[in-house]
Order: sequence, then C-alpha cells, then structure tokens
Amino acid sequence: MKNFVILFFLSFSINCFSQDTITTAKTNEYMDKEVCVLGKVVSFKLASEGKFTNYINIDKPYPESVFTVVITNNYLEKLNLKIEDLKDKYIYVKGTITTYKNDPKQIPQIYNPLSIELKKD
Repeated sequence: MKNFVILFFLSFSINCFSQDTITTAKTNEYMDKEVCVLGKVVSFKLASEGKFTNYINIDKPYPESVFTVVITNNYLEKLNLKIEDLKDKYIYVKGTITTYKNDPKQIPQIYNPLSIELKKD
C-alpha cells in the first residue's frame, strides 16, 4: 500500500510539473491551450467602483501589451491575491490562452487563471 501511495504522488507531481511553461513571446502559438506563462508584471488596472474586471499586463504595459491576465474580483478572492503586490515581479500564470473577440489587436490573454504564483529566485 505504501508503494501505491508513493507512486500515486509521483504520478501527480510529474503531471503537474510537465505543464508547458512559455514566455509571453510564444503565447500566440498556444491559442486555446492550457499552459503556464512566465513573465514580469509591468502594469495593471484595478476594477473601478461598480466594475469587477482587473487587468495585469505582463512584459509590456498597456497600450503596447503583449499578454494580459484578465481576472475578476471573485477569482482574486479565490486566489487570495493583491495585484498591487505583484508589480515588478515575475509570475507564473496557469490557464487557457485566448483573445477577447472584440479586441482589434487580438492580444493573447488568460481569463480567470487557474493559478498565479510568484517566481522564486
């Protein structure tokens, strides 16, 4: 039984760590795929009063954005995050790469990511 538990744990870990990690420069190549994106938080826009959508720009600030994390207030609470604390830090963002259909620039984004983690030095 002990060997089964160890094998199960190792299988889970390998699956978790085998996730593709890409830079923002490659996000266009991974449309509609679940990946982990690594980049630096350079700017953000918090939801104004009465709104619920927040924007985190990775590697380049708006309006020159190359990749954006779009996250609602509810997801921020779930992830226990304060966007302000992420400024100028490298983060991993896990989720599915999409674009907003009405965006003429078609900037790649992850909407309500599965996870956001600080990169450890």
